[in-house]
Amino acid sequence: MLRFVLRRLLSLLPVLFVVSVVIFSLIHLTPGDPARAILGQNATNEQVAALRESMGLDRPLVEQYLGWVGGVLTGDFGDSYFLRKSVTEAIGDNAVPTIQLAVIAIIVAIALSVPFGTLAARFRGGHLDRSVMGFTLIGMTVPSFVLALALMVVFGLTLRWLPISGYVNPFEDFGAGIRTLIMPGIALGTITAALITRTTRAAVLDVLNADYIDAARSRGVAERRLLFSHTLKNASLPVLTIIGLSLGGLVTGAAVTETIFNIPGLGQLLVTSIARRDYPVIQGVILFVTLIYLLTNLLIDLLYGIVDPRVRLGKA
Repeated sequence: MLRFVLRRLLSLLPVLFVVSVVIFSLIHLTPGDPARAILGQNATNEQVAALRESMGLDRPLVEQYLGWVGGVLTGDFGDSYFLRKSVTEAIGDNAVPTIQLAVIAIIVAIALSVPFGTLAARFRGGHLDRSVMGFTLIGMTVPSFVLALALMVVFGLTLRWLPISGYVNPFEDFGAGIRTLIMPGIALGTITAALITRTTRAAVLDVLNADYIDAARSRGVAERRLLFSHTLKNASLPVLTIIGLSLGGLVTGAAVTETIFNIPGLGQLLVTSIARRDYPVIQGVILFVTLIYLLTNLLIDLLYGIVDPRVRLGKA
């Protein structure tokens, strides 16, 4: 298991290197000048040039990249041009709401998708199956912001059960914090549940058609035990894969939902930083989110090794 973990960790390094090069190149080749954004359109070219020199933006791109990577390797992501704080502080301040939102969304998604996907496969072709597939079709076609706005109208404006915007940290006030996160969590989680439900249904159907399931059924194993104890365990690998990818996608794709519900997360920070051309923050946030995404997939790989020893031994 230790060699399995080390092998997976080492495989992350080339990915992070490629991502860092792509991030840095795209940001610095995109039109726009942070020095001009800081000084405003009325600043003279001489003033802009002087600020660019003081910020190190006049140096060759390779030199700037090596300086940035060298700082990252020592834990220094640089300082924001606008926030008057380090990039590390900015990420730390905004990562907590995003991670909390992603966790609530994935809990909602799993709670909806795994039971519905399993039951849809068990009663394939029936009314329940058609209803679940209809739900997934709607979930995969309706944008998250549309569902978010609908939830705000129903539960925020009409019923007045939940606040329509704002954020309270659940670690400071659990009740108020959950109230601010439950609507955006449902909006994100319901959309994600559609894809996980389809994957669960397909995986469970494959296992239900296997010969050993027929053999277990012929031995008199109860249908409920057969479905939830035997079938789900053997169908878990593709389901774990899509859950891991979905969790990473929730962290990276929460920007619209955070903006609608006014949640100060990484998505909102990234959108604001792009508009300002705040290069250090953009680079730091994207690299951090990429690392979260890769670590999530590493966790899924480790779960593979626990669920199926053949994966850990390199035989599957």
